[in-house]
Amino acid sequence: MKILLANKYYYRKGGAEQHLFALEKLLQAKGHSTVPFAMRSKENVDSKYSDYFVSEVNLSKTRWSAAGLKAAGRIFYSLEARRKMNKLIVQEQPDIAHIHNIYHQISPSILGALRRRGVPTVMTVHDFKLMCPVYIFYTQGKVCERCRLRRYYNCGRYRCAKNSYSASALNMLEMYFHKLGQFYERGIDLFITPSEFMREKLLEYKVAPEKKIVTLPNFVDYEKFQPEYEPGDYILYFGRLSKEKGPRVLIEAMREFRQVKVKIAGKGPEEVELKALVAKHKLGNIEFVGHLSGDELQQTIRGAMFTVVPTAFYEPFGLVVIESYACGKPVIAARTGALPELIAENKTGQTFTSGDVAGLVSKINLMLKNGDRLPEMGRAGRKMVEERFGPERYYKRLMEVYRRVGVK
Repeated sequence: MKILLANKYYYRKGGAEQHLFALEKLLQAKGHSTVPFAMRSKENVDSKYSDYFVSEVNLSKTRWSAAGLKAAGRIFYSLEARRKMNKLIVQEQPDIAHIHNIYHQISPSILGALRRRGVPTVMTVHDFKLMCPVYIFYTQGKVCERCRLRRYYNCGRYRCAKNSYSASALNMLEMYFHKLGQFYERGIDLFITPSEFMREKLLEYKVAPEKKIVTLPNFVDYEKFQPEYEPGDYILYFGRLSKEKGPRVLIEAMREFRQVKVKIAGKGPEEVELKALVAKHKLGNIEFVGHLSGDELQQTIRGAMFTVVPTAFYEPFGLVVIESYACGKPVIAARTGALPELIAENKTGQTFTSGDVAGLVSKINLMLKNGDRLPEMGRAGRKMVEERFGPERYYKRLMEVYRRVGVK
């Protein structure tokens, strides 16, 4: 089988790309051919198909200029992407297209090209962009669903995109245009959601009928993770340092545990403010260790007592939880988005109300007082990963999805 994999980035930028490359590797290991389609970038992984990639565009700043307006137009509908997709289809004749994140840099213009040439198309929904102009249902420091019932004007009203009226207005208009044209609704044969929470949101916002949605959790190749069940001597947070990820809540909670070490691994826009908060409260027990990946990250997870996932927004899945389990570590997670689906209370970890510092303090205290149970909880988490989130299970179910849209 030849599978076309479309995603705007072809390098490991975030969680969607991490899944993309894991999926590509899994499909190739099973004997399938994969054809990537993405945006050109000097950071991209080398590909023989790069000539078909769309030109690079920087959307980090919205400018009222000829170049800025051209870039903005691409967000709505990219003629270049449609043209290059047509050429790629003719050249490679894919059996199926598996879409990931194509918003903005590629646009849904490629979906019409696939449909007209009879290529079955499925989409893994990694975030909430089909419902929220800024992807995450989060603005002004809290969860937001003001755009329900297509009230996308709220994005401009509250400057949800980069706290900018122009960027927010652009995202607002993009949403209205894509909903009016029904590009995703008509262009996708089946939506894949990584969680039941995501599935319910797609139904609630009428993105697709129930028959066009299937829940298939992301996977992790747990055999590449060596578990360490004995607890280490620190609590770990790893992930993006941003408001919606909630690291500030953990820092505030640690004011009650000044003798307990904490490691914070990651980079992001809140890094300076978080370090200032640590200095303000004189929390010498908290160490920022920067962005970690690969073996270095795994080693850091294995050295922890447990990890904390204090997310403030609706988490679409929760790969941090699964990777912690794969390393044999229990997790304290906020009860938001898909995270409760991954935590077996008192068995693999604990949950607390998102944003509730006192609630997190209580759960940390519970874990510390029951340190003798941490290895047992770590083993239960590892078992959950092996049974529910392994690559073989994912592959089997993915092939069933492909067959549902007519691929043999």
